[in-house]
Amino acid sequence: MNRQNLLESITTTISDYRLGEIPPMTTDHVDRWVSQFDNDEQLIILAEMNYLLSKYYISKSKAESFITEILTSEIIFGKNPSEVIPSFQFLDIQRKGSSQKDLLRLANEITMRQYGITINKPYSQPLGYIYLDDCLFSGITVYYDIERWLDQAIPNTTIYLIFLGRHISGVSYYIDRKLIPLAQRRSVSVNTGSFLKFDNNISSNQEIYECLWSKEIFDDELVNNFVKIVNENSAKKSVNPRIFRPDRLPNTETLFSTPEVRNIVESAFLRKGAYITSLPKNRQPSMRPMGYEYLESLGFGSVFITYRNIANNCPLVLWWGDTSYPSSHPFSKWYPLFPRKVNQSTN
Repeated sequence: MNRQNLLESITTTISDYRLGEIPPMTTDHVDRWVSQFDNDEQLIILAEMNYLLSKYYISKSKAESFITEILTSEIIFGKNPSEVIPSFQFLDIQRKGSSQKDLLRLANEITMRQYGITINKPYSQPLGYIYLDDCLFSGITVYYDIERWLDQAIPNTTIYLIFLGRHISGVSYYIDRKLIPLAQRRSVSVNTGSFLKFDNNISSNQEIYECLWSKEIFDDELVNNFVKIVNENSAKKSVNPRIFRPDRLPNTETLFSTPEVRNIVESAFLRKGAYITSLPKNRQPSMRPMGYEYLESLGFGSVFITYRNIANNCPLVLWWGDTSYPSSHPFSKWYPLFPRKVNQSTN
């Protein structure tokens, strides 16, 4: 595909991104974003973004289809979901952001349409629980949400954790190792499902890695400066940082179209992301070139994006910045492909 065709294809794919909240997506918008990269990288980045977004961007119609599948699931609700769903509690316990409330609203629209019943009602003795959210990244959000609520759970029930996307490293640590044992002490089972699954569990699977993680770069001063900061912070904490992707990982490419394209895109995103991290005078410690992450690294590197929003765990080049700010403000120095709505704590 040529440049114009790629611009049109990407624009079509992301056409419902924050629709009604921000100006509609256009080819000029996508072109303005990609034009910030080096000339020889732009067509490759466009082609690969077109490939990635076609697989991983979750439009509202995809979200509706998945949640409908969940709400008609015999595995969860048996052969007569319309009779069983009223006995389930759909949890509204998220401490930060509006993703859970938005997805609960969507789920209620679906149950009203499918069965003529609402999920918004008081509960006394639920048969089970549904926890909906857009994505599981590190797993810390769902862990602390459930931990502080768990005393309210009825023994011998099941909590179904349902996500549009989940990252396996978060499931392995915060769900399998921490949440499930905690729930078992209350005689509560935990079951996890999602529409998309990203295998980023380094310790247990060296074959696949489905996040962005750049190989080593030597010739970029801003990248070198950020690596120095990571190493210094790691030394203070006595931890081993995750910096550059080893040559052996991944052995099988399942995220990008080819290993060669992965290297090009990750390098470009890291360089520009390091530039972005150099702009604020007081950078938040978790702000990293390839996406926010508490652990010492160059960033989380997710590619999870929905019609609702983009997570700050995605590379900064995709969402950081706002050129409506004055030219003196750091935000004005980068034009985002996906302008991000910032989550706010609910308490």
